[in-house]
Amino acid sequence: MPEPEKKLNIESSSDIKDEEILIKSLSNPRLFEILVQKYQDSFLRTANRVLNNIEEAEDAVQDAFVKIYFNAKKFKKQDGIEFKSWAFKVLFNTALTRYRRAKRFKTEAEYNDALLSVQDKDCDADFKRRGERDMIDSVLRQMPDDLSAILKQHYLDDMPYADISASKGISIGAIKMKLFRARKLFKEIMGSIE
Repeated sequence: MPEPEKKLNIESSSDIKDEEILIKSLSNPRLFEILVQKYQDSFLRTANRVLNNIEEAEDAVQDAFVKIYFNAKKFKKQDGIEFKSWAFKVLFNTALTRYRRAKRFKTEAEYNDALLSVQDKDCDADFKRRGERDMIDSVLRQMPDDLSAILKQHYLDDMPYADISASKGISIGAIKMKLFRARKLFKEIMGSIE
């Protein structure tokens, strides 16, 4: 007599990392349901903010989960890059592609509506900024503390060299050299993610 199927739930998998579930789901596809259950609601909210249409958002979420599953082997765990960040990037890109496709097929009158155009740009820019901010935070977490701190002070806090120099107790020349190294490392890490 066959063993009854056990219902998969998030609680029983709470001690297993998402990355491990993803890899194990390649040999046992039913395990992927754990990730679907865990992320489906937040994915749907995010996609709906991009698309502003629940049916389109549901389709985008489904497409994103399919892409995540079929590209599971491409995900490489790195310090500061969690499955969640990667999965949301896949979802965001999927929703944005659907959004742009829908926008392209709108009638000329709808497309030229100034109010709609402003709202579309605001929504598009807002989600792009959020995705970029998450990516930047992820890269900064992978960098040595002293280099990430100088990048944050100069670019995010808009501090001039003299103020950074005074706060760190090192010369402006040393600050410029550290910023050069920090930018170079930032680009290298960013290139390995994309």
